[in-house]
Amino acid sequence: MRKFAKLFQLLTVALLFTFQFSYSQNYYQGINLDTVKAGKYDMGKMWTFDYPPKDYFASEYNFSPTDEWFNNVRLSALKFDDICSASFVSADGLVMTNHHCGRESVTSVQKQGEDLHKNGFIAYTLADERKVPGLFVEQLIEIIDITKEMQDAIEKGLTDKEKAQIKENKIKELEEKYSQKTGNRAEIVSLYKGGKYSVYIFKRYNDVRLVFAPENELGFFGGDPDNFTYPRYDLDCTFFRVYDESGQPLKTKYFFKWSKNGPVIGEPLFCIGNPGGTNRLKTNSQLFFDRDYYYPYVLKRIGDMMAGLKAQLDADPNNAELEDQYFNLSNGFKSYTGLLKGLNDPILIARKKDFEKTFKKDYQAKPELLSKFGDPWKEIEKIQEEKITLFKSGNVTRKTLGEISQKEGIYFESLGRILFELYGTNIPPDATFTLRISDGVIKTYDYNGTITPPYTTFYGLYDRYYSFKSKDWDLPQRWLQPPPEFHMETPFNFISTNDIIGGNSGSPMINKDAEIVGLIFDGNIESLPGDFIYTTESNRTVSVDSRGLLEAIKNMFKAKRLATELENGGLE
Repeated sequence: MRKFAKLFQLLTVALLFTFQFSYSQNYYQGINLDTVKAGKYDMGKMWTFDYPPKDYFASEYNFSPTDEWFNNVRLSALKFDDICSASFVSADGLVMTNHHCGRESVTSVQKQGEDLHKNGFIAYTLADERKVPGLFVEQLIEIIDITKEMQDAIEKGLTDKEKAQIKENKIKELEEKYSQKTGNRAEIVSLYKGGKYSVYIFKRYNDVRLVFAPENELGFFGGDPDNFTYPRYDLDCTFFRVYDESGQPLKTKYFFKWSKNGPVIGEPLFCIGNPGGTNRLKTNSQLFFDRDYYYPYVLKRIGDMMAGLKAQLDADPNNAELEDQYFNLSNGFKSYTGLLKGLNDPILIARKKDFEKTFKKDYQAKPELLSKFGDPWKEIEKIQEEKITLFKSGNVTRKTLGEISQKEGIYFESLGRILFELYGTNIPPDATFTLRISDGVIKTYDYNGTITPPYTTFYGLYDRYYSFKSKDWDLPQRWLQPPPEFHMETPFNFISTNDIIGGNSGSPMINKDAEIVGLIFDGNIESLPGDFIYTTESNRTVSVDSRGLLEAIKNMFKAKRLATELENGGLE
């Protein structure tokens, strides 16, 4: 015992010396931060359909998809309302998205005396499918490059304010022009913060009807504690159907067929969806402002709103609308918390610093660009100082911040144009809640002193239920007595390295044959810094396995009509 105490004492001294030396040399967790380099894909893998990454897919996966493949994939994908992603999964307009994307839709079609959140919903016939008031889905049917027209117009402005006003007016003008020309909704999309501009033409479908929704306990199994974690056991799915103008199920040639084998370890997987927004082009001065001022401010506001809603829910615990609102706020609170943690990670910040250092060096080697754009990093840093002064004064308003941000946006657009001029489409642009394709593979990662399984099964669902015996891990009655034909060993959820962010919820996960192998519903807690940097060490996308989806629909819910449609690619 004395020998051990002496040894412990010597080790403590040695460690203290090492810590002092390391600290002086800018070390963190044994890593010299001055030697940390940016990763090849720190800016992500959210590739656009404007510039599909054909060469990259060929070199990375020995896969060379044709223009027809990209076209079919694009037209099979959908934007679900203004909040999520979705896809066509049959020739008869069947739409798949997440349960948490469809929660409010389920609430809106509930009839008096029903509790669809508690009991779920199954339309056994077409006549049983319920139209959701106000719900729509959109299909991206055309992309038109208008970069030169937009940039030429903006550059006529003599001041930052003039440029911002010209940009706003030009966007309105072109959206009206292309909407009238095509008879569909037109949206001007800025890529690379203005490095490129496109018109996206959307076909909107307004007659959308609920087909299937699981019980809340399955659609959000694990509740808030399991949110943004893995392993997961979640049937986060809802199915709808689009109807045409004559009131019949929409006939579409563009849809994803169902995979019989599910996702295979080692094969490339592709997420097709609408990532809401990322900020990977932000300068270090912007990230430090967000870390030290803006995100703490946002968290305080969300926390206050949650407290108010919680008091209302305590008084009215069965209010589904309040529950939906609280869920959305809770989701946001956890997202910002994880993002803030990432911004306080010295290694991630060291990678961002190295990227910015290289970016500036490459820019300074291009005198023709220097003379055109000046030093946007310096101007953006000055603006952060303005914002810090504003926050310290306590006079922050959604107006004062907006005026400063408008000026900031002009220089930020310059950064985007510089990025595109230097690297082209080898670096994908930040997310803009527009359609992207993201590649990845199934891959485990280290966590909690062990490693994660690539797949979970229904056995784990029951283990969580019997281990916790509490509300967040509760199971409905039908699940407590599974039928003998229900296969518990079926893969249920899985993880992959695909690059996603909020807005990707409901995205289909497909294989090289454009078959559904999964339904994306979450990222793990380690993925939350993905707003400003993409990493593959432990950042994972979490999906419902196509095999688990079909097993639950077919053998647990006995929704034979839906199961058959998924297997056959259409109604019987």
